[in-house]
Amino acid sequence: MTDMVVHEYRRGRLSRLALDLLEKRGVSHGFTLRYGGVSRGAFASLNFTSRQGDDPERVRENWRRLEEAAALPSRRWALVSQIHGAVVVRAAAGAACHHRLDCPPADAIVTSRRGVTLGILTADCLPVIVASADGAAAGVAHAGWKGTLEGVAVRALESLGGGDPAGAAAGLGPAIGACCYQVGDEVYEAFREKWGAGFVRKVFKRSEPWRLDLQKANAVQLIEAGLKTGNIGVVPLCTCCRKDLFFSHRRDGERTGRMLAYACVSSAGAAD
Repeated sequence: MTDMVVHEYRRGRLSRLALDLLEKRGVSHGFTLRYGGVSRGAFASLNFTSRQGDDPERVRENWRRLEEAAALPSRRWALVSQIHGAVVVRAAAGAACHHRLDCPPADAIVTSRRGVTLGILTADCLPVIVASADGAAAGVAHAGWKGTLEGVAVRALESLGGGDPAGAAAGLGPAIGACCYQVGDEVYEAFREKWGAGFVRKVFKRSEPWRLDLQKANAVQLIEAGLKTGNIGVVPLCTCCRKDLFFSHRRDGERTGRMLAYACVSSAGAAD
């Protein structure tokens, strides 16, 4: 994997990060930062869920601000409930379900329809955006350690269709880094049993306790699935370290906000 060109787009105080690798394929996308919204206190300020106790009206305004700043189709969102697994669903357009309670029970969602924006909420877990070689299909995946163990990013990539994945692309957004992500022996053993000793040597750092590199783990899985190393872009920022930029469940506990990773097919080759 490689640290591709990362752009920061700013409108007013609202900023979002995007990878050159995905933009070149005609996929509108972004990884939001925590500032530029109207939420207060522990949720300050660009928080995208009321599930942890934020004011729903403020959350709705945050969604509206992003739609305006990123020129996204208003209220044409497709989200999933994020159950820490590896189920992938295909998008159906609908109103944004800010609490995720009415969304399909899955951790990845794909589409080839223009005008539908896919979204994943995170506060340490890894957001993954995948795109077909021609940009006609895209997907987003929520990869915590359980989803990573089950290969959720690879399943999202495979669900794009199009046969040989070598020309596809993947963007790995901000997530808790190995610098901060301590896990127990049971997590290490689960990965060793499923993915092998060579895999865990690449993605775990030996310490007491173990430290897991979510970005590297997903990158290795994608490469083993056929994706070219040069077609994997990374935002090399740790959500737990950078309190100025990101919400973090590991750092701040349950009462904190959520960032949004989103993708929208804009390629002329995509189906309506």
